[in-house]
Amino acid sequence: MLSQLSKNLGLRIQLILTLLVLLTAIPIGLLWYHSSEQVRLQTIERLYHHSSETIYHQLDNFFSEARSVYQHQQRIEANLPTIVQDRDELIAYLANVLNHHFTIDYFYFANNDGGLLSLGQDWDKHFIRLESENGVAGPLTSYQTLYNGKGGVATSTTDHFDARTREWYQRALTSDKPIWSDLYPGAIDQNQLGITLSKALRDENNQIVGVWGLDITLTSVVNELIKAKPSENSTVALVNEDGQIVASSNPLHRPQEGQPITVNSPQSDALGPLWQQIRLHVQQKHNELHVESTLPFTYQGQDWVSYHTDYPLSAKRNMRIVLYSPLSDLTPGFLQAKHYAIIITVLMIALATYYGSLGTRYILTPIRQLTKIAEEISQGKWDKKITVDRDDEVGQLEKSFNKMTTHIESTIRQLDQQQQETKRLNTLLEEQNLQLEERVRARTEELSIANRQLRELAYIDPLTGIANRRHFWEQFEQSSKDADGWLLILDIDNFKQLNDHFGHVTGDLALQHFAKCCQNSLADGDYIGRIGGEEFAIWSEGRNAEQVRQLTDQIFEGLEKSPLKVQDTSIVITTSIGATRCVPGKLSCYAIADRMLYKAKQTGKSKAVIDTQLHSNNLV
Repeated sequence: MLSQLSKNLGLRIQLILTLLVLLTAIPIGLLWYHSSEQVRLQTIERLYHHSSETIYHQLDNFFSEARSVYQHQQRIEANLPTIVQDRDELIAYLANVLNHHFTIDYFYFANNDGGLLSLGQDWDKHFIRLESENGVAGPLTSYQTLYNGKGGVATSTTDHFDARTREWYQRALTSDKPIWSDLYPGAIDQNQLGITLSKALRDENNQIVGVWGLDITLTSVVNELIKAKPSENSTVALVNEDGQIVASSNPLHRPQEGQPITVNSPQSDALGPLWQQIRLHVQQKHNELHVESTLPFTYQGQDWVSYHTDYPLSAKRNMRIVLYSPLSDLTPGFLQAKHYAIIITVLMIALATYYGSLGTRYILTPIRQLTKIAEEISQGKWDKKITVDRDDEVGQLEKSFNKMTTHIESTIRQLDQQQQETKRLNTLLEEQNLQLEERVRARTEELSIANRQLRELAYIDPLTGIANRRHFWEQFEQSSKDADGWLLILDIDNFKQLNDHFGHVTGDLALQHFAKCCQNSLADGDYIGRIGGEEFAIWSEGRNAEQVRQLTDQIFEGLEKSPLKVQDTSIVITTSIGATRCVPGKLSCYAIADRMLYKAKQTGKSKAVIDTQLHSNNLV
């Protein structure tokens, strides 16, 4: 039987094809069937992990924007005690911050008398001002105002409000840094929970002036949690270390009477038993910095699956993101696909076996005919012709075989002609290669020119047309390394007020006009760059202190004589300048010049303060 098999090519092909199909399809089907459960859990875990990452980033956006407000305050820290004493200035400052930080719901200041002045907006984008009567503890009135916090119609009033009794106020007094409060009900709407990042304001004598507060109402967080639900019946919840449900996509988890419900409340539904498993899992992993896991559980006789991970609100305060869903919500399509895959595997085996048999017969039948005719021709029967009636490769072989004996000479002549044609084509190919090399050289030169243009664009500030921050400091580092010179730091006075009053388009025109006026005052070898929003820097080589003073006077005079024309308005731009002499080896030139700029700002603006020391002992 084996000897017959070795001589029967058709049977061997059919047997090999069948074995290949079986060895491929059966293991794949068995592997799919046995690993389906693991793949299903891994798929759910990846889905939950992706959802939790989305929530994590959204929470970061909410909480980090609140922190950034206090970081920005450092630039005007010396002016804050004065601002809070003037109601109009304080309202303008609150409105400016609120209009630049859209995730913050309320921004306010509470003084030492318990009075509160707050500005915020509700979900209908109405601006709201909360203001204590006479600026002290007592009635607190809510006004619907314009975007700038001014004017407004009173909408409601509380009988008595004392900011000093609030937990966020008390927490701020214990730290010099911004600190998060516990959850608390709103001053007007008791069922609207919020969390506050507060910071104490101190004067130059380190005495408490009052407390700043930033509110993030949890309605914003709830909306983001609803968007992140993996399925219709899923729940996404944010739970603090005390088991309080801070925010949730489940309406049953809403606060009751101004207080968040806990995981042990009747309204917590499946989160109650699930929380016990999560706490046990976290305790078992207490040595790990970041604990996250997918946990299956059963609730009311139904299989559920959950995922939890921690979210650090601050260095010592964590919350936990919890997602859970009925298992039936996430896997019906997966189970159906598994059954379909098994059925398709069986059908593919049957179809492969059937068509393999047909293909073997189709391939071998003309080969057997060719073999028979070739044997007869080898015996001298030259009149035999192959009569295979096919148009595929086998048919072409039949035609070639029949013409072989009568067209050998013609074939040789054709080969000779082809050889000549090959030589001609080789010559043509060499010419084309030379042309291609010339094109490549020209294209390479074009790319070099384009690269040089791109490098120039990378060094130019697109708004003012002068050197950008990176290019200026690269030039400065090279210039100050080998020669004496002066570094001037210029800051446009009252630029923020110009932007607020005339708009950002006029602000951009002011920056362009300022850069042009400064360039007109520079000598050959001097250069200017834009190193910040309204901050510029100039390097001047080979001048003495008097010549630098003349340069600053030229800049002041040029700005005064060339006001910015905006429609029918002339705007005289002024600037404050700090300058220091730079010699090779001198450190902290920028810091010294910036210090001089600060002195110029503090002593009335629109002036220049020049440091002539050769060393960095002026740097405080």
